[in-house]
Amino acid sequence: MDNRKYFLIVNLIAGRGHCKNIFPRVKAELDRRNLSYDTHFTNEPMEATNVAQMVIEAGFTHIVAMGGDGTINEVVNGIVKSATPYPLGVIPAGSGNDFAHVTGIPTDPMEAIELLVSGEERTIDLGYIVGDRYFVNGVGIGIDAQAARDVLGMNHLRGTAAYLYAAVKEVILFKAFPVKLVGTGWTEEREFISIGIANGKYCGGGFKLAPRAEIDDGLLDIAAIEDFPSRIKRLINLPRARKGTHLGLAEVHYHQDPKVTVSSPAKLVAHIDGEVYRLPKSPFEITVAAKMLHVIATSPQSGPSN
Repeated sequence: MDNRKYFLIVNLIAGRGHCKNIFPRVKAELDRRNLSYDTHFTNEPMEATNVAQMVIEAGFTHIVAMGGDGTINEVVNGIVKSATPYPLGVIPAGSGNDFAHVTGIPTDPMEAIELLVSGEERTIDLGYIVGDRYFVNGVGIGIDAQAARDVLGMNHLRGTAAYLYAAVKEVILFKAFPVKLVGTGWTEEREFISIGIANGKYCGGGFKLAPRAEIDDGLLDIAAIEDFPSRIKRLINLPRARKGTHLGLAEVHYHQDPKVTVSSPAKLVAHIDGEVYRLPKSPFEITVAAKMLHVIATSPQSGPSN
C-alpha cells in the first residue's frame, strides 16, 4: 500500500467543466487504491497558492494539482515558498494541458493516477518574473496572450479547437507593439506581434512556439516574432508556429538565455501559463530558476520525457 499522503487541490471549473466531469472517476480510483488523501476545491483566483502554502506543514507528503496549467501555476507558486522541496503531482484536467505535454504526464486521468503512485520524481526549472511570480510553461505577450483572453470568453469551444479559433482571429485583428528585449550580449528592439518567454516547448494548447526549449536545461527560450508584411502572410505562417517550424522565418528572432529584460512604452497584453496576467511595470526582468521544482513526471520504464 502506498504510504504517501496526498493533498489534492482541485479546480472544478478547469477545462470549461471537464475537471468537474472527471472528478468522480478520479475520486473512485483513489478510493479503489486505498490511497490516503484529502481534497480542497478552489473557488477564486490565487486560492490554490495560499492553500498549497498552508498544507505544506500539515503532514502531507505530496501536493497534487488537478486542473489546467493555470491551476498548476498557482499550486507551484505556493510550493516554492516553502524551504522544503515538496514534490508536485498532476492530474491534468484543463483545456490546453501544455505542462503535461512537456513533462510527459498522461492526460488520461487513470493513467495520471498510475503515474502519481508508481512514478518517480524529476527536477525541472521554473521561470521567474522577478519580484512577482513563477511559471511552469511560459509568459506570452501579444497575439497568444490576446488569444488566451479570447478563449476564456468562449462558451461553445474548448481545448485545441478554442485556441486555434482564437489564434486565427487574432492573427487577422491584432496590432503590432514596440518592445525592447535585452539579454546576455544581445538586444532586439522592434515592432512585434508575439513574444514568448518559455520554459517548455508548448503553450496555447499545443503551439510549439519554443521548439528548442528543454524544461531542465537552465535556460529560457525567447521566441519573438515581428510583424509580417500582410495579414495573409500572418495566416500562412500561423501553422508553422504550431508545428515548431517557424524558426527559419526572417521575422522570427530566437534566443536562449538564463535571463531577459523587457521594456515597452505600450500597454502589453500578457498571459502566464495560459491565464490572463498583468505584467510588472516596464522594464521588468524574467529569469530562469534552475532545478527549482520536483514533479512526479517519470515512469520507471520510460525515464525523463520532454
